[in-house]
Amino acid sequence: MPRRLIPGLKERSMLLADTYIALSKDTEIWKGSLVHGLRRIVRACANAVGVQRASIWQLNPDFTELTCLTLYREDTDRYEQGTILEARTFPRYFAALANNRVIDASDALTDPRTREFSDVYLKPQGITSMLDATLRGEGQTKGVLCLEEVGPSRLWTREEQSFVASVADLVSQLLLLNNLRNSEIRYRALFDGSGDAIFVVRNGIFIDCNNTALNMFRASREQMLGKSPDAFSTPMQPDGMRSADKAQRKIRAALEGQVQSFEWRHRRQDGTAFDAEVTLNAVLIEDSTCVMGTVRDVSDRKQAEQALLLSRQQLEHRANHDALTGLPNRECLHERAVHSIAQANFQNRNIAFLLLDLNRFKEVNDTLGHSIGDHLLKEIAARLQQELDERNAELYRLGGDEFAVAARALNNADEAVALAEIINHSLRQPIRVEGISLELGASIGIALYPLHGHNSHAMLRCADVAMYHAKTHGTGIAIYDAGYDSHSPRRLMMVAELGTAIRENQLCLHFQPRIDLASGHCTGCEALLRWQHPVHGMVPPGDFIPIAEMSDVIHPLSRWVVRAALEHIRDWQRNGLSIPVAVNLSARNLSDRHCPQRIADLLQEYQVPHHLLEIEITESAFISDPKRALQVVDQLHELGLKLAIDDFGTGYSSLSYLKRLPISTLKIDRSFVKDMLGNEADAAIVRSTIGLAHSFGLKVVAEGVEDTATLDALRELQCDQAQGFHIARPLPVESFNHWLAEFSSR
Repeated sequence: MPRRLIPGLKERSMLLADTYIALSKDTEIWKGSLVHGLRRIVRACANAVGVQRASIWQLNPDFTELTCLTLYREDTDRYEQGTILEARTFPRYFAALANNRVIDASDALTDPRTREFSDVYLKPQGITSMLDATLRGEGQTKGVLCLEEVGPSRLWTREEQSFVASVADLVSQLLLLNNLRNSEIRYRALFDGSGDAIFVVRNGIFIDCNNTALNMFRASREQMLGKSPDAFSTPMQPDGMRSADKAQRKIRAALEGQVQSFEWRHRRQDGTAFDAEVTLNAVLIEDSTCVMGTVRDVSDRKQAEQALLLSRQQLEHRANHDALTGLPNRECLHERAVHSIAQANFQNRNIAFLLLDLNRFKEVNDTLGHSIGDHLLKEIAARLQQELDERNAELYRLGGDEFAVAARALNNADEAVALAEIINHSLRQPIRVEGISLELGASIGIALYPLHGHNSHAMLRCADVAMYHAKTHGTGIAIYDAGYDSHSPRRLMMVAELGTAIRENQLCLHFQPRIDLASGHCTGCEALLRWQHPVHGMVPPGDFIPIAEMSDVIHPLSRWVVRAALEHIRDWQRNGLSIPVAVNLSARNLSDRHCPQRIADLLQEYQVPHHLLEIEITESAFISDPKRALQVVDQLHELGLKLAIDDFGTGYSSLSYLKRLPISTLKIDRSFVKDMLGNEADAAIVRSTIGLAHSFGLKVVAEGVEDTATLDALRELQCDQAQGFHIARPLPVESFNHWLAEFSSR
């Protein structure tokens, strides 16, 4: 390509000035793409100064690399890019960039600032002179505009040095503008692509919002912008505050730098209301402090909570009352006793606990059938309820033919005995059932608070001992005496025998598998305690676990269960199997501050992954001492253990507890699952529980699945996992291993 004619000094100065003005006004540079703009600049610089090469380089944030954004070569009339220069290879040049506004290397081969380029760059390209001006931003060097002369070296005039510095400033502005433009593009992409509604408020009105907000509020942009937030709120919030007042208070707090997160009742453009979680933050937009808000619709979660709350009354009644007689049950007795005992302590009063066992009821049941027996129990409940209502005493059915009475208005033991005699007299009156006249009577044991114990569990145990004494000695009524304990039934002796069982390894674990309803895979198992008594054979858990929970033996018993579970987990791990095992902890364990450390010691001893041990706790475990129980549960969670609420729906935990507990799973009690196909109330409870759990990010396990139809229904409701006899009964470890191998090979 022929060399251009070199103009005179005056003409060159005018050319440089005209080029700079043209570049500063060139809309294609400032409104087009960055690559196109940079190419126009380097070509114009090469033509104006009369050099063969012009390029723009950008420094990385660490000041360690220069990357070529564009290089114009006059000899080929083409552009190149992408070359990288490293500071460790050319340290003097990088130092010169940091310390000089302009590098005017007329003899680039010998200039100390540029000569390190000689062998690798200057000589191969025939470059003799370099004129570089640094790009600046935020007080730092951001890059360099480089002009290079090929052929004879040249002295750079003051006008040329001033020109290249001025153009470098233009390039710096262009790069800054491009960064701002990219930031705006990224911001709008995040703003418009968010799944949450986002709005911006300035001076109390909406000035911007994303498409999600328009869809959520069912409004057009014109309908929304320019309105105040309370225009899209119900007049009053659920807490009774006016929306306009509360919105102003929240916005004012956000503008003061306090991040606001809260729930809000919104109103769409069509007038329908919905609940949302709102977060407000102060942001600076165009030199003005605004409030940016995000809105997440939580209607589905609220509906799930509402559905559960609507069924809660029936749920709580079923959890607290006997289904046959409608009387309060054992759990209700213990719950109410906490308040009654506190009141008795304050008033310095006694409480009498009476335990009734009907005489000859088993004979009637076996002879006349369960239908007659059930009818008889309902008649007895109604008769006793009427007698006791008049005497400020509460009647409970504990199960089978056992009833309990809590009498708060008694002054002494004689009055308790008198009440027992009234009850017995009432029971001895003939009851006609389907034409048959029956007389029963009862054996009644009495325990007095605070004489015989300090909580309802101790009271019932003592009343049970006294009742057994009355039955075996034919007295009909007996007040507890410590001497009676040696003659108590075999199940009360189990407390002592359990200690022997733990030491002599009479206990074992059976394992009931649970499966994932989506994949069909086995996801773990629940460890269930069994006692092979040397005399009495296999003792049902219901005969000894409730007794253990009334005494301190529950602590070594629970440690044995955890130790045995970890031993099996370790054995499975050695065989290449990672099987999560769930164990149950009682309310007594959760009140023991040493429990987490003991479990931590066992985990250290067996060296198994902590997440393979799962802890199941019941809702009722949080009744007596919720603060201590929460502390223990938090410590177990910190050990890396998975936590589950067992028998959900039969206890008393509020929704606020579910939010606070570090749990990962809810287990729906079998009493709701087994009848869900034929009982709409049970089906509603199961459905609501699944929805609520999922809204909290929890998995759901359904217990007590006994047939394919129930399993299919649970899968349809998107229940996560299931266990029950239909899948497998609780199995000894050898049988469980065989089941797992066979199940996994299907």
